[in-house]
Amino acid sequence: MTNNEIIEKKYAEAVVGIKTEWFNEVNSNWYNYIMELPVDLQTTYLVVVLHNQIFNGGFHQYFINGYGQFASETIDALKRIGASKRAKNLNDAFEIVNTENDIDFVFREKLMSKEINKLFKEDDLFDPLDELDTQYYNEEKEDIEELLGNYLRKL
Repeated sequence: MTNNEIIEKKYAEAVVGIKTEWFNEVNSNWYNYIMELPVDLQTTYLVVVLHNQIFNGGFHQYFINGYGQFASETIDALKRIGASKRAKNLNDAFEIVNTENDIDFVFREKLMSKEINKLFKEDDLFDPLDELDTQYYNEEKEDIEELLGNYLRKL
């Protein structure tokens, strides 16, 4: 099996129980579901979602669409597969969005209820996040498909 096939298989397993309505809810069903997945499925979900969001619309989109609620866990997942530069990149984006340095569950609640004014109302964060998008795109030494595929093969 190729890396891509392994990743697609694990991702399909990870998302099988996700309910569409969770994406628009402030409660933690979506978050809890992902956190309860086995580590291989959780890592796959977090890394694939981040990578797809960045290449589709950048860090701004990642946070606006609610995936940013998993930022801390995704940083850990990136480190787990050996993508430390991309982990730092996401950490920098997280610090830009979480200017009040809220603890994770408070940040998640604010993000999901769209209470981060700089992100949802003032749109002051587009340019600094856009700069981080460029850094992410240019990080060719950390091939996500290769790193994630290799990680999953070792389990």
